[in-house]
Amino acid sequence: MASSATAAHSATAAPESARTAYIRLCAAGFLAYCSYAICRTPLLPLFARDLGADVRLVGLIVSASTVTGIVLKLPAGALSDILGRRPLLVAGALVFAAMPFAYLGISALAGLIVVRAAHGSATAIFGPVASARLSDLAPPTRRGAWLSTYSTIQGAGQAVGPIVAGYLIAGGRFDVAFVVAGVVAMAVPVIVFSGATNEGRPPAPVRDGWTRFAHGIVEVARDRLILVTSCAQAGQFILHGALSAFLPLYGREILGLTSGQLGWLFGLQTVTTLASRPIMGTMSDRLGRRGMIIVGVTLCSAAVALVSQARSFGSLIGFILVYAIGVAVSTAATSAFITDLTSRARYGAAHGIFGTIYDVGDALGPIAAGLLVASVGYARMFQIVAAAAAMAAVAFWLLSRGSRGTTA
Repeated sequence: MASSATAAHSATAAPESARTAYIRLCAAGFLAYCSYAICRTPLLPLFARDLGADVRLVGLIVSASTVTGIVLKLPAGALSDILGRRPLLVAGALVFAAMPFAYLGISALAGLIVVRAAHGSATAIFGPVASARLSDLAPPTRRGAWLSTYSTIQGAGQAVGPIVAGYLIAGGRFDVAFVVAGVVAMAVPVIVFSGATNEGRPPAPVRDGWTRFAHGIVEVARDRLILVTSCAQAGQFILHGALSAFLPLYGREILGLTSGQLGWLFGLQTVTTLASRPIMGTMSDRLGRRGMIIVGVTLCSAAVALVSQARSFGSLIGFILVYAIGVAVSTAATSAFITDLTSRARYGAAHGIFGTIYDVGDALGPIAAGLLVASVGYARMFQIVAAAAAMAAVAFWLLSRGSRGTTA
């Protein structure tokens, strides 16, 4: 009985060292993604427009950083299974700190695309490795809650970023926003490096390491449920990419919103997701992941379809808040579900392929949306991408029936 009680306690409690590492990772995530968000929305589409980009090119520019994620997330996650999480987290942190300053010398659209692609390597490396590290640290029966709480704290940075950017660029001074983003991110490598500890994973011999790297990728890539779950998240990220690129332009050019209002719009969206995500993570631990993924992606789809009907700042806020709740519902479940489906030795590869696939959606969203805006306008574009996400939810519902691992 005593051993059974001890096992039960270890499943729900974490040692103090794990909690400390978790807190440090949360702090690093907050600052890193705050800096990144300052450089992204609403600043990036407006900056690209000021440099002369048409709507199709705006979509390409916004997606440039995500394309980098498609290339790097899987190898970064898989390498962290072999080399440990520390070197990859430090590398990502250094990119977060350096890249905002690179925007200061940009005067042409080609340069902006190159810098955005390079900046995308920060999240491409840091994102899946942080998820794998959190999966290492979290007690199995608290996995959804821990991952969701981290996402909430990281998202707090993403909420602050657009608000800060909106006010900094109100006078047309994009350079000030880039400098502030760089200063904020300079703390990230300090936190990650000083808090990194031995993870109990001795370096593998080079040949053995590359064999494990390849085997990890193949094993994860053959798992139908991991692929199906990743595709459902990609459907939601098609919406995310389209909104990030074109909601600022829709707000300014169609609804006549100011930069400050746009900053608040994206900030409120993220705050709403933050406030509800930990609750949704705990619910997914108790109720299972599958149903929440279906509901979340469907809710996001409906909200974006309604955005096309917005005629005022107030109605737009209402629809975006519904979208934000849908994001909280789906993302609270998907990341934990990926961990549920994977052995501990493959956490990095699993979160790498998960991130790669949803980044395909995030990259496709702005590109497809730009082409659609140019041909059918903003309203019809929002309706079409909403329909694509709804189809992803239906596909997940059909293909995941009878699946394993739907509860923690």
